[in-house]
Amino acid sequence: MKFVVHPRVLVVELDGKIHDFQKEKDYQRDLIIKGMGLEVLRIKNEELKNMKKVKEKIIGHL
Repeated sequence: MKFVVHPRVLVVELDGKIHDFQKEKDYQRDLIIKGMGLEVLRIKNEELKNMKKVKEKIIGHL
């Protein structure tokens, strides 16, 4: 029996208010990152007030 474990690589991006005004730029950067075989998870700065939920969001994404 053989097993293959493929590690997942996750890029966590912390988004401040500036990201509300540069959605196209962020989208293009996400395409580049995804093209490298990485996953992108965006977390808004406001979400950092509740680290338990941030942790759950990251684990849920994985």
